Amino acid sequence: MTYTEHQHIKEWLAQHEHEILSTEYSKTLESFLDSLPWDPSRVQWDDIPHISIQVPEVPGDDFLRECRNTPMGVHEFTMIMYNGSESAILCRSEEALMDIDLLYFRAPGPRYFCGVDKIDGKITLHAQDFGEYDISGLTFRIEE
Repeated sequence: MTYTEHQHIKEWLAQHEHEILSTEYSKTLESFLDSLPWDPSRVQWDDIPHISIQVPEVPGDDFLRECRNTPMGVHEFTMIMYNGSESAILCRSEEALMDIDLLYFRAPGPRYFCGVDKIDGKITLHAQDFGEYDISGLTFRIEE
């Protein structure tokens, strides 16, 4: 079963504007991430300029404002990737960030997402504008 087939994801998708993206998009983000330095199971943040943001129990405007002040946060859309061999979810960034705990529920370990622009139906992935989700919160790559 792929992550997008889990019941809680299906229910979320039914209530939110979204697209299911082909694995081509997941592979693009995965390839970019693979070009970065890694610890055994995650990007090695010590070598990448970043900011960490806690996900509050009930995310609100302050949380969204913090996220919007990152390179990923300036994009109207976000691609939620589970791994490089599965389809990803394209959704509005605000909705993705507000429900990030739910979207990555049952997806163990660090998970990655990135900013996307969609103009006239054309999707442009911005892999360099990425973030990491794990149980301790969000980490975003930032500009130096």
